[in-house]
Amino acid sequence: MKQFILPASFDGSSSVLLDEKDTHYLKNVLRVKVGTELKCTAPDGSVWRGIVSRFDDDGCTLELFPAGTAAEKDACGGSQNTQIILYQSLIKGKNMDLIIRQAVEAGVTAVVPVETEYSQIRLKDFKNEKPERWQRIIKEAMQQSGTSIHTAVETMIKVEDMPTVSPDETGLFFHQCPMEKKSIHQHLDGHFKKVFLFVGPEGGLSKKDIEILETKGFKPVYLGENILRAETAALYATAIVKNLILEKETWCSK
Repeated sequence: MKQFILPASFDGSSSVLLDEKDTHYLKNVLRVKVGTELKCTAPDGSVWRGIVSRFDDDGCTLELFPAGTAAEKDACGGSQNTQIILYQSLIKGKNMDLIIRQAVEAGVTAVVPVETEYSQIRLKDFKNEKPERWQRIIKEAMQQSGTSIHTAVETMIKVEDMPTVSPDETGLFFHQCPMEKKSIHQHLDGHFKKVFLFVGPEGGLSKKDIEILETKGFKPVYLGENILRAETAALYATAIVKNLILEKETWCSK
């Protein structure tokens, strides 16, 4: 575990009593002992030095000491100033869970599930317990990866409700056919506050979806002739963009 995510109820106190589930995880899974020091991150992004002070029937108590903010700890050039927002067409089964887990590990700021014309399922088919499960997945992925970015899963929307890309943002949609000769480098050649990535379902994007995205200011990107599964395409596209942003100073036009 790279870090421990403090509960949403944490209010900045000097100690916190963990619930039964977190206590079980620390004591029985990680085999943490009294006196063990942990890097802890609060929901607001603040970083704390936590020391396990006791285990008892009520749970586990952590003594907490301020250690700065995630931004201070992870600042690296200008890469931390660019947020990546992943708009992902709804897909079946646990593959959406996998996309969210991988997005957290890759440092995506937010994942927004989107209903497109060829989506395998519709908004009305999504069960109410999924957002709660996604929060558990986010917490697990943050603890495993050590990322300082607390990825949010936003409210599900339809493709026609996508935001319009503003001048200080860029939007890319990944299509199964080559539509434009511009490279991802060229699309990212500039300084943007946000980069919007749109990945369609395994059935691809319809003509209507494409028209809507282009009207919103999104630009097409072709990832090659290999046909990728939706969950593979999401990670592949995110990894490419994340790496280009991290290395921007070495290639961006002056």
